[in-house]
Parts: sequence; C-alpha cells; structure tokens
Amino acid sequence: MVLLVAVISLGVLGDGIFLVSHYRNTGQAATQSDNHAQSSSKSKPGQHPCNHGFYVSLAAHAKKGGAYVKQIAQTDLGKNGDCSAPLPAPHKTSTTSPDKTDNSDD
Repeated sequence: MVLLVAVISLGVLGDGIFLVSHYRNTGQAATQSDNHAQSSSKSKPGQHPCNHGFYVSLAAHAKKGGAYVKQIAQTDLGKNGDCSAPLPAPHKTSTTSPDKTDNSDD
C-alpha cells in the first residue's frame, strides 16, 4: 500500500513539474514572438500604412462619388511609399449631381 502511494505521488509530482515547465516556456515564447512582431512592423499602432490603398480610402471617404474614387485608384499615388502628396481635385466628369443624396449613413 505504501509503495502504491509513493508511485502515485511521484507521478503527480512529475506531472506538476512538466506543467510548470511547459507554461514557463509557452509564456516566454509568446512574449518573444510578440516583441519580434512589434519591432518588425514598419508602422506604429494607430498610423495608416503609407500605400496606394491609403489614397483610395481617402477618396472614398471624401464622398465625391464613385468616379472620383476610380480616378484616384487609377493613379500611382502612394505606390512609392510616399504619402505626402495631396489628393488631386476631381475631373469635370467625376462630379456628382447636387440633387442626389447619400443615404449610406442611415
């Protein structure tokens, strides 16, 4: 009976040691990978990526119509990684008529 209790106790102790070492290694690996991901990203949290999509998004949020967004999407704005250029004015053909209302926010 004493031998059985000793064997069970050693088994439980071995499982406890295994679990503790597993949790320690998992926590360190997650922390290291999080630090690596944060240091390798080029943009800071809250900043937009400086690319072509940024300009297309700005054009869409300007609510000047789909033709204006298409006009911006067909340019090379932001494709070189530089976001310092302002959005160009819409072409004469890309303006929307004033009698159309935008119901997308309803």
